[in-house]
Amino acid sequence: MKIFTVIKREYLTRVRTKGFIVFTLLIPVIAAGFLFLEYQIALASQNVSANLAIVDLTNQIYPTLSQALMHPADSAQKGFEVHSVAATAATLPGVEAQLRQQVLDKQLDGYLVIPEDALASRTATYHARNAAAVTVRENLQENLGRAVNRARMTTAGIPPNEVADIVGTFHLDQLKVSAAGDTADNGQTAVAAMILVFVLYMCLLLYGIVVMKAITEEKTTRISEVLLAAVDPFSLMMGKILGVVAVALTQLLVWGGCLAAVAIYGLGMAKAAGTDLGKYIPQLSPWLFVSFFIFFLLGFLLYASLYGAIGAVVSSDQEAQQTQMPLTMLLVVSIYVAFLVMSSPTSTLSVVLSLIPFFSPVLMVVRVAVSNPPLWQVLLAMALCLGTFLGCTKLTAKIYRIGILMTGKRPSLPELLRWLKYA
Repeated sequence: MKIFTVIKREYLTRVRTKGFIVFTLLIPVIAAGFLFLEYQIALASQNVSANLAIVDLTNQIYPTLSQALMHPADSAQKGFEVHSVAATAATLPGVEAQLRQQVLDKQLDGYLVIPEDALASRTATYHARNAAAVTVRENLQENLGRAVNRARMTTAGIPPNEVADIVGTFHLDQLKVSAAGDTADNGQTAVAAMILVFVLYMCLLLYGIVVMKAITEEKTTRISEVLLAAVDPFSLMMGKILGVVAVALTQLLVWGGCLAAVAIYGLGMAKAAGTDLGKYIPQLSPWLFVSFFIFFLLGFLLYASLYGAIGAVVSSDQEAQQTQMPLTMLLVVSIYVAFLVMSSPTSTLSVVLSLIPFFSPVLMVVRVAVSNPPLWQVLLAMALCLGTFLGCTKLTAKIYRIGILMTGKRPSLPELLRWLKYA
């Protein structure tokens, strides 16, 4: 009963503050604005056009290249304005001088010189006023490569009507094999896994520090001495951690609802505009979301108990920032190892690392997302996380009981061991 009293106090104390309300509502607004800005940037990058002059010394590439540049296959892209400039190897220096001046005078965005041996050397030179226009250069390079291939095939005697079939693009569909059946997956699952891992990492780091600062503040203001007169250290520590968990879930629920509303609206607008973005949404199993939620809670509880121990040891925010670094590095290492686990989720190393409680919340979620780990491994990781959390919370409560009375010098490791013995 005392634990629930502490949970209620911790929860209401935080959710009633103006900062919580503003932060909870402001983040979705900022995120929506950021997504809108990213969409506009992506749209603008697709609609980049250019006014180009093309010098084709081979007299074979310009017709195909100009057609592709002026009338792109993707209707969402703007076509380039291109025109041919006649030249020979002898007159090329003078022609280039004129084109260069037109670029400097902003009459042209750039000019392309295709040498006589382009079919053999497969090289050309693009002179641009804006070297940062990567989209234009990539578009030129892609279409120029196709035009050269067509010209080489025509030179080799292949009929023009067969060239299009030969140089046509090839699409490889990837299917993810699972017990429920094969589903299309061209990398969406890996992206979804990393998004879930990033959300988990940020929440563990952000709200773990909230627990640490709350305990540090109570220690410096001596409020904890009053609380311990009515509540035992374990109940107080457990209540604080669970209270902050409830606050985190409240914020995430609000943010998740806003994100879902924005996503549904965006998909509807894109579909109305003729673009079906639904095909890019990965088909994720419900088990992944269940696993993510459970490991989110277990990981949060585990790391919050460790951050709580740091808060009980230090006497100021500056000391807390220095002391929390090893714990933060555990989270950072788990993110880096996640890429290894993603590439080989069934290897012995991946299995062992995903069962370590400090890594399980991140690595086991990755394994569930990209593969089908045995159920016993997932349940074992959950059990180990829960047991480690209870053990760490008990130790943190012992440190908290002694640490609230200690100020000044930060205790060393032998002193911490003595605290645990005395408690």
